[in-house]
Amino acid sequence: MKIAICDDIMEERTRIQNYCKNLGYTDLTLYSCGEDFLNSSEISTVNLVFLDIEMNKVNGIEVKNTLERTNPSTFIVFTTTHHELMPEAFGRNVISFLTKPFTERSVKHCLDKAAYLTKDFFPIIIDEHFSVLCQDILYLHAENKYTVFYTTDGNTISSRDSLTTWKERLKEFGFCSISRNSVINLKHYKRTFQKKAVLTNGMRLPVSRRCLQTLDNNFNSYMINRV
Repeated sequence: MKIAICDDIMEERTRIQNYCKNLGYTDLTLYSCGEDFLNSSEISTVNLVFLDIEMNKVNGIEVKNTLERTNPSTFIVFTTTHHELMPEAFGRNVISFLTKPFTERSVKHCLDKAAYLTKDFFPIIIDEHFSVLCQDILYLHAENKYTVFYTTDGNTISSRDSLTTWKERLKEFGFCSISRNSVINLKHYKRTFQKKAVLTNGMRLPVSRRCLQTLDNNFNSYMINRV
């Protein structure tokens, strides 16, 4: 995971850098102001940025607003000494807030969460012609000798690999079997109603009796990891 640290106080940048290194993350780039980060040639490859809210010129909230338009896959952890600024700092990219001074343990929680969430943007290579982002897969279904991927844009992609093979490949990305022939992406699962999995697009897929409890357990674990 590629991490940026953007803070106008050197001691704060160094503290986060040391915590990240202690936790095994070494792909780190430090920035002393929001302008430098936004103008960096590496910004498009950053998975997570620790971002100070209060900086001169371009502050953290302005950086966040820009990232939401240009780099929606970059997650943000805001660092601040002022709780009153937090409501303005909420956004779709923001996954956590750290109040200064913070501990290595709190940084670890943010890193663990970002590492889990970045799986949404992992490209799933179906064959030499097709790939799809993990978050864009609704579910997979075994049809004859193929596994068919159903995507959020309404398209389908067929693979010659078996559903069992794909289930094994995708288990670390938040996918779960709901029957012998179907595997859903828990990102798009809402609830079970009348033994059917209700997806975020309104689709309802049958859940076998043997998968009901497993689905419930896996979804609970999935949601805990995203908190």
